[in-house]
Amino acid sequence: MTNSNITPIESKQPTPAAKFIVGAVLEGFPVQVEVEGKASDLRALVDRLKAIGAEPPRAAQSEPTKPASVPVCPVHNKPMKASQKPGKFYCPRRADDGSYCEEVT
Repeated sequence: MTNSNITPIESKQPTPAAKFIVGAVLEGFPVQVEVEGKASDLRALVDRLKAIGAEPPRAAQSEPTKPASVPVCPVHNKPMKASQKPGKFYCPRRADDGSYCEEVT
């Protein structure tokens, strides 16, 4: 093999720019803005969005799945435990005959 003065084209191509997608709320409307470039370009975009009054989107508040009160087992008079089934509760103790107490809603 002979030495060559040819440089592969891959070494001369620019590195691809990073792509950023920024979510914001502007006057109550949710918007998404895309920018390609360096981290400094992202900082400039965020600064510009702040300057025109845009705010970051707020995370949705999830409703608590736990009820306000936990039911009491009618057999053992102890608080029941939440079941894997939504809205259902069970008693972890067994009745005198060895069976489990009924699951309640």
